Amino acid sequence: MLQIDNFLIRAVFASIILAIAAFGLSAQTTIFNIPTADTLPRKSWNLEGDFVAKPVSYDKGGFQSYGYRVAYGLTHKTEIGSNFYYSWNGRESTGQAEFSYKRKLYQNERYGVSVSSGSVAFMPLRAKNGDRTAVMIYGNARKTISQLRGLTVTSGAYHIFRGSRQFGTRTGTMLGVVQPLNPKFSFVADWYSGSNRLGYGSAGLNLNITKRQYLLAGYSFGNSGRGNNALAAYYGYTF
Repeated sequence: MLQIDNFLIRAVFASIILAIAAFGLSAQTTIFNIPTADTLPRKSWNLEGDFVAKPVSYDKGGFQSYGYRVAYGLTHKTEIGSNFYYSWNGRESTGQAEFSYKRKLYQNERYGVSVSSGSVAFMPLRAKNGDRTAVMIYGNARKTISQLRGLTVTSGAYHIFRGSRQFGTRTGTMLGVVQPLNPKFSFVADWYSGSNRLGYGSAGLNLNITKRQYLLAGYSFGNSGRGNNALAAYYGYTF
């Protein structure tokens, strides 16, 4: 257990150092897992704590994953940030740092349209089995329909460079939906196509605790089968 704790300490420390060193790369706001087509306002922050778990015994594939997301509005059209995740499956631990960059390319609020593009670097902190840094580039667009209580639909495409040879699907699509139910609650769902580490469909409810705080909870379904399904809960604060 001491070995796990030591790795966790080293991984968190490394992710903080990487975030500081690369603070001109990374971080994105998301729907559930896919990036939104909008960026944070200039000089604003979004801090989020994430918990994901498969609630079964370890010998049946159970695991827990803990992490954070930090996003910052560098300009009115550019968002950067840093993410980190630590996972434990009962036998071994893994850590990963992520760095992302997102640029808003077009926005027309009269028609409820926004278009953006970006990149995300996935950096394993304990590389094994040929793991190496993978980079995703993407483009997406969203449309908000005020007549449907503010329904927002986001769609786009992504491509993966580098990574391990066993990464899986490298080009795919993304789709997301946010449907406000009342001033406090919204139904949220999104999906990455493909058979790879991104390939999940997720759905849940978002609670606006206050104007600055939110709680998102739901379930993720792996494209490759039930063995990848997991519960997820995210708490965020924007300032």
